[in-house]
Amino acid sequence: MNRLLNNAAAAAPGAAGGRGGAAGATAQAARPSRVELPNALVVILHENHSNPTVAIQGLVKAGAIFDPPRLGGLSGFVAAMLDRGTETRTAYEQAEALESLGASLSFESGPETITVSGNALSQDLAVVLSVLADALGRPGLAPDQIEKARDELIVRVKISNENTAYVASRAANEILYPSDHPYHRPPIGTEDSLRAVTREDLAEFHATHYGPNTAVLVLAGDVDPESTIEDVRRSFLDWPKLELPPPFAVPAAPTPERPERRVVHMKGKSQMDVVCALPGIARTDPEYYAVMLANFVLGGGSLSSRLMDNLRDKQGLVYGVYSTLNAGIGAGPIQIRAGTNPANADRTADEILKQVSRLHAEGPTETELEEAVSYLTGVFPVRLETNSGVASQLLGAELYGLGMDFIERYPAIIRGVTLEETLAAGRKYLRPAAHALALAGSYPEPARAGGG
Repeated sequence: MNRLLNNAAAAAPGAAGGRGGAAGATAQAARPSRVELPNALVVILHENHSNPTVAIQGLVKAGAIFDPPRLGGLSGFVAAMLDRGTETRTAYEQAEALESLGASLSFESGPETITVSGNALSQDLAVVLSVLADALGRPGLAPDQIEKARDELIVRVKISNENTAYVASRAANEILYPSDHPYHRPPIGTEDSLRAVTREDLAEFHATHYGPNTAVLVLAGDVDPESTIEDVRRSFLDWPKLELPPPFAVPAAPTPERPERRVVHMKGKSQMDVVCALPGIARTDPEYYAVMLANFVLGGGSLSSRLMDNLRDKQGLVYGVYSTLNAGIGAGPIQIRAGTNPANADRTADEILKQVSRLHAEGPTETELEEAVSYLTGVFPVRLETNSGVASQLLGAELYGLGMDFIERYPAIIRGVTLEETLAAGRKYLRPAAHALALAGSYPEPARAGGG
């Protein structure tokens, strides 16, 4: 999924939002049902009949980790073609089939998966499922649509390359991961790699990675399990199973032997972005929850975090600062990001490392851990107030093998993490000696020598 399911759906309470109706207390009362079709498509249904809408969430294990090194952004290019016509519908007919019903479908590419999101009235779900099956299984790849998508993707890269936060984040990942590792490369690709993609490349990638046995579909809302599964069967059962889908895995990366610092000079920027990246953890690692809580205390808690309290509130160094745990099927980076005045860039970098070192050595206090646990367990039901929020959680649970009862177990899991486990996690993963530091913007003076 995006941002490693963007890790959001599984790393912490899933993102709620969008149409799809309130799920409320029924999210925990109603147990989801999981069905695997004969072609290995996994379908998860969650009933909530409070209003006649259905939230659609899904994924295909076809993210940027599968991009060939010379064709960065290929997975995103394929995803961009899914709503640009199929073998049976033109781009206009595809859009009209949804818009005439007031329904929606969208596709987003990420480092590990392609995600699907949408909404529909329950009475129109069968039609929307047929449109979705057509898009996933039979994209048209029309030459004119390919060029339109290419232009849009290249513009996206150009805009991103002018964004100091993106440039600093990309540079930090390039330092942290070796050149042959998939996390080293930007998932959106480069101008050159996108220009090199051919129709044959798109077709081959789709044929290799898109199949029912690499996909998951979640339907949450006004669904009747028996009739809805029949609708899914009619639309998806003729989607041929991939004979040998590529392994859904990310290789382990070596831990950096020493800190490294890089400055990317960008003229005319009023803000400097500072990114400190540390080797992270996979979502399925048993230590994940302890690391998540340690990261929350450091910077994941936004306004209540150590980074925000010290760098912004007390010292006034930054406009904002936060820490993100990018845990997916592979060990994505822990990234600390801050936006600051260029004159404060070095002080900001030093203070970030100071706070990392402090948490590494001391761990969180008992009060900090209690506040983190209270927030994460308290906000969780709020995240489940919409069908899309529930669907997002179930999708992450399926992707990472957390079980269909994950929503029920989540609060107890978080409350079960001890102070000692969080301290150990901080000492193991929040290691300043293994950091990658990147600064992007109008740096006021030549970069300081040394490794940080």
